[in-house]
Amino acid sequence: MLGVLPGIVGLIQATEAVKLILGVGNTLVGRLLLYDALDMKFREVRLKKDDGCPICGVSPTITHLIDYDEFCGLSVSQTT
Repeated sequence: MLGVLPGIVGLIQATEAVKLILGVGNTLVGRLLLYDALDMKFREVRLKKDDGCPICGVSPTITHLIDYDEFCGLSVSQTT
């Protein structure tokens, strides 16, 4: 059963990507799709946008990715 699970989830993700790229259909934006493989049931949960979110809220404070090498204390060796 677990071998099939990644295929089902991957198919749903691929379908959502195609819908977003083509701009057609109803996407899962604002909704969370839950899949119970044991009972073979799907369930949807609506998500409400948080206006105070530091990434997607009204006044975002996080606007770019951090430098993970610097954050982790790794030095980047340059080769020429």
